[in-house]
Amino acid sequence: MSQLPPVVWLVAAAAALLLLAACAAIGYAVLRAASRRRIARWSARRLTGLGAAAALPWLVVWLAPIRITGNIHTAGALVGWLLVAALAFAALVLLPIAALLSGAVWWTARRRRGAAGPPAA
Repeated sequence: MSQLPPVVWLVAAAAALLLLAACAAIGYAVLRAASRRRIARWSARRLTGLGAAAALPWLVVWLAPIRITGNIHTAGALVGWLLVAALAFAALVLLPIAALLSGAVWWTARRRRGAAGPPAA
């Protein structure tokens, strides 16, 4: 085990819980009733666009590996790198979660509509 001070482990645990909370918040935002009704009315083109937007950051990571190194000597630099990390987390984790959940909601709504049959005249 590393010789890091306990405060560092507490901060790391808090950050991990914060990231998990962000994932849960995205799930809640997509799966609440008002959002599900809105997503069910989306066109296939809009859903495909969301899927492409979610896949694009992963394609960049896969096709153009980026090596980032740096030294943090000031609080401003630390805040800047934390913002960059938060943006990377949003693009690489939160956006795909939202896209996958939206796709599941849209697909489920389409299947329910198909199972109910055409509307009565």
